[in-house]
Amino acid sequence: MTEQTKRQLDLHSEFDKGVLIATDPVNNTAIQKGGKGITTLNSYWLHHYCPICSHTFRLGEEVYIAEDGTVKHDSALLQGNKADVSKWEFSQETSAFFMGLDTAWPLPQGLPVVRLDAVHQLLAPPFAGFQRHTCVVCSHTLRQNDQVVICPCSPHQPLCKIAVHRDLMHGLNCLELWNPGANRQYYCPVTSKKLYE
Repeated sequence: MTEQTKRQLDLHSEFDKGVLIATDPVNNTAIQKGGKGITTLNSYWLHHYCPICSHTFRLGEEVYIAEDGTVKHDSALLQGNKADVSKWEFSQETSAFFMGLDTAWPLPQGLPVVRLDAVHQLLAPPFAGFQRHTCVVCSHTLRQNDQVVICPCSPHQPLCKIAVHRDLMHGLNCLELWNPGANRQYYCPVTSKKLYE
């Protein structure tokens, strides 16, 4: 590699970093030097998949940004740092807090909501090149403790395993985005087939 080619590559790299800094000013220090950052609406990694845990990046999440621009989750809960989260136990206070949220924000029409625990089939890790299960509305991966409605078209008698977030604690009101109000949505979010035919 000639010296001129090396300078051109360095110049391209610096230009790319400058573009990233301009589009995400909140994280510009982390992007420029490598380090920790917070995911914002302007983050180029928002909705992308973490190379360590295979979960999508959500708003407000802490991340580690390498000098080459590679981003990974900076959270033990997302297994980005090899912590064994399967052995973690949540306190009675945590359970009571979630119960309080469920009471304060009741579900519309008494829809059955499932809080995904560590062994739920929708949380299975990716296999054979496939991706993790995602919410059909926001496209974020499903995670432990997410609240979802399974088969939103027929939640009382599920016909499929499609999930939609109904998780106000995590800022995921996907069910209301898909179906604002009672019985206004008449089409399946996956197939677009008219419901109740």
